[in-house]
Amino acid sequence: MAPRASSKGDGPMALGRAMALLRLLSGHPDGLNLSTLAAALNVPKSSLLSTLNGLTELGYLARSGALYVIGEETWSLASALTGARSLRQLARPVLERAVAECGETVLLAELNADRRGFSYIDFVESPKSIRFCARIGEQRPLYPTACGRLFLAHFPEKERERYFKSTTLKPTASKTIASRNKIEALLDNIRATDLSVTMGDYADDAAGFSAPIRNASNTIVAGLTIGAPLSRGQREPDLFSRIVLDSARTISTLLGHRSDASGNASRSRSRRRPASAK
Repeated sequence: MAPRASSKGDGPMALGRAMALLRLLSGHPDGLNLSTLAAALNVPKSSLLSTLNGLTELGYLARSGALYVIGEETWSLASALTGARSLRQLARPVLERAVAECGETVLLAELNADRRGFSYIDFVESPKSIRFCARIGEQRPLYPTACGRLFLAHFPEKERERYFKSTTLKPTASKTIASRNKIEALLDNIRATDLSVTMGDYADDAAGFSAPIRNASNTIVAGLTIGAPLSRGQREPDLFSRIVLDSARTISTLLGHRSDASGNASRSRSRRRPASAK
């Protein structure tokens, strides 16, 4: 639902109206014209125009023909505010909500500096007696895990080639995929869907559902994973896939990433749908 701007307030820079404008335009990266903005905010065009002109003069909005778009000053302010909080701080409430919704352990991970594996940097554990368990700082390999394949899928092609040439693909569980061709097929699907799923690939009794977290430049800065006992992962894969995708997009939005209604990111690119990892 579009934000509703108050028609009250003295002067063209009434705070409520200005904030409503910025929030509305943040969801329309290609911009909106005066008539559309006035209708969406239920404000007379004559009153709204002075606010638009003021925000444009200050650099918080910009013009693209008849369309108004978010300006550089707004992006700069958003980056400064986001930078004042760590990824863990921003993501923590989202992790807690995801656990409340799915009942399973939800983990936040970052690619290691050597780009050979990843580490968990935060998690909220399932309240259930039988649950997926991990430790902060615990490291995992890339090729047999949901989150690892997520990172690997988005390596530049030459880096991915170097990774496979220097990595011995060996089973870590009875269902581990240790064929490069089969892993590459999974990586293609992950790039197309933004979802990586494993069912007993890394550990016989565990399932993983992972999705990427992107920043305002569309760079993947972390991965979000729901870890569950295999039996529960097999029972509700659609639920866990939806929750991890929605939660990862929420965190990405907090980091300044924006996507339009068709799934294309503003100032970047975005994707959707399923694959394999944990």
